[in-house]
Amino acid sequence: MTGNVNFDNSNQVLPGNSEEVSGTGKSGSAGGEAITSVELMFAKLQNDLAIENREYAKAKIDGIKDKQRQAKEMSEAIVAIRSAITDLKDDDKITPEKIAKFDEIKAICEKHGIELPFPEDLQKAIDNLKQTIAGKNPGDQILVSGIKDISGIRKTLHSYNTNATTKHYPGYTNISTRDLLAIHKGVGWKHVSCNDIQEIIDNASNSQWLKVGTLKNVIQSLQDKQSVIGSDTQQDMIFVQDFMSKVSSYSQGAISAIGKSGDVLTSIARG
Repeated sequence: MTGNVNFDNSNQVLPGNSEEVSGTGKSGSAGGEAITSVELMFAKLQNDLAIENREYAKAKIDGIKDKQRQAKEMSEAIVAIRSAITDLKDDDKITPEKIAKFDEIKAICEKHGIELPFPEDLQKAIDNLKQTIAGKNPGDQILVSGIKDISGIRKTLHSYNTNATTKHYPGYTNISTRDLLAIHKGVGWKHVSCNDIQEIIDNASNSQWLKVGTLKNVIQSLQDKQSVIGSDTQQDMIFVQDFMSKVSSYSQGAISAIGKSGDVLTSIARG
C-alpha cells in the first residue's frame, strides 16, 4: 500500500498550494454571476481542505523520516555492542574504550530512556564503604578488620582495577585497593583514615566498567524500541496515504467546481 511513496521527495507526491488548483478569477456578469460565485466559493473551500491535508501529510512524512533515522542509529549501536562483546560471557566486564563510538551509543540510549546500569557488585562494595564512614570525620581512623565484608570489598575492587592514590601516606603513591590501604605485602596499617576510604569510594564511583550481561540487556532494549518505531512508522504511512487521498479528492472537487463555473459563463455568453 505504501511502496510507491518516496518520503525523501514529499513535494513530488503531494499537490501544490492553492495557486495550483484555484484558477479563481472574477465570475463575470449577467445572470450567471450568483451561480458562478457559489461555485467558486465551493472551489476555494475544497482547495483549502486540500492544502490542509497536504500539510498533515508532510508533517507525517517528516515524522517518518525522523523515525527511520532513529531506527538506523539503533541498528548501528546494536552492531557496535555486539562486535565488542563477541565470545564474552554475561559476567565478563568490558570498558567503554573497547566499544566503537561508545559516547554516541550512550547518547542514543539516554535519548530513548535506556540505562547503562552501574555494576551491582561494585555498587554494593561502594555502599558498604559509605556505611563505614557515615557520620564520621574525614581524619577519623577506621579499624580495617571491622569494615563490613572487607574480603568481598577487596575482591570486587580488585576485579575492577580500582586504585586509590593516597594523599595521606606519600611514600605509597598508588596502593592497590585489593589491600584497601591496610596491608602492603604483609606490612601495613591496622587502621585506615576516612579520607582514604572516601578516595576509594570516589574512584570506584567513577568506574567506567560495564558488565557484558548489562550490554546484552541494552541490545534487547534497543531492539524493543526498534519494534515500536517500526509499528509507529507503518501506522504513519497509513495516515499519509489517507491524507494524500483526501488531497486528491478535494483538489479534484475544486477543479470540478471551477469547470462548472466556466460552463455557466460560456452558456451565458452564447445566449
